[in-house]
Amino acid sequence: MEDEGNHGNDETRCFILSTLAAHQLNRTACLLCGAAMAVFDRYPLVDGTFFLTPRKHSAACLATKVDGRTQYLSAVCMGCMENKKVTCRACAVPWDGTSLVLGTMYSYDIFAAMPCCPERYKCNSCKKPLLSAFQRLNYFSDYSQDVACPHCGVSDHHFIKSLTGSYHLTP
Repeated sequence: MEDEGNHGNDETRCFILSTLAAHQLNRTACLLCGAAMAVFDRYPLVDGTFFLTPRKHSAACLATKVDGRTQYLSAVCMGCMENKKVTCRACAVPWDGTSLVLGTMYSYDIFAAMPCCPERYKCNSCKKPLLSAFQRLNYFSDYSQDVACPHCGVSDHHFIKSLTGSYHLTP
């Protein structure tokens, strides 16, 4: 029996499948633990979630063009999203991916979108805070944008930090 419910955006599904096909892949790897994940042609597409980021966090990230800019299609497995094995190196708070929808894709860096401590708000160049302690950006996707530091003027994706330098994965 065919389920005709609308369980996801077909444009998103086609984008993910065509990106994987262009790289001759039918599987993807978790960005955090490296676990191999099969990619399905219907929703849920993966036992985890995909996301786009302007930074290449690892070799598992697939380069693609979105609106004329290079973005990297990345994935995190359900185990890493739900088991809280990933902790911030600066404040030891576990990264919590339980609020993310399984099997789909986010158009922003999911790690930058949920800053846990002041380290996540620092300029990648001068290390001074980009925002005050009580200030937040309006949208999750704003944390993935290229912004200029008010202190040194360097334009970068400052809220997107190196995953290996920012997070610790406990087995």
